[in-house]
Amino acid sequence: MADDLIDDDGDDDFAMPRKNRDSEEMDITPMIDITFLLLIFFVVCSKMDPTQMGDIPEAANGVAISAKDSAVVFIESAGKDKVVVKRVNGTEFSDDEELQTAELVEYVTEELKSTVGREKNHVMIMGDAEVKVGEVTRIQKIIGDAFEDISSTYIAVKEL
Repeated sequence: MADDLIDDDGDDDFAMPRKNRDSEEMDITPMIDITFLLLIFFVVCSKMDPTQMGDIPEAANGVAISAKDSAVVFIESAGKDKVVVKRVNGTEFSDDEELQTAELVEYVTEELKSTVGREKNHVMIMGDAEVKVGEVTRIQKIIGDAFEDISSTYIAVKEL
């Protein structure tokens, strides 16, 4: 009975016919597989840490702004990933972020009101070269959210 299934020339009747491909047709399945493998590799191996911020880049040029005509906030580096935020007279703001926000808003309000003969309508945030961009952006956001009527917020880097 097994002999009935095999032809005389030895070909198997159950063999699937092979598809003849044109020489111009290309199978892209392996290329898609490798693309997805690379995508998975890069997603797994990449660091997606939003707290890791870069340094403040050096400015090639800028606008000259007088500190006398601005409410000035100083940001100084206090070690790795820590900063100290100071007033123009050198006193420090609180380390607690919520209390620091309230103190910053109060300070900028008083600085903008304490104008004698001059109009202060912008804020200058002056940071050390070692201060991370994220800290400067955080202070700028606090001021921007609290004072919508301020014409400009300037960011400066203290020269050493």
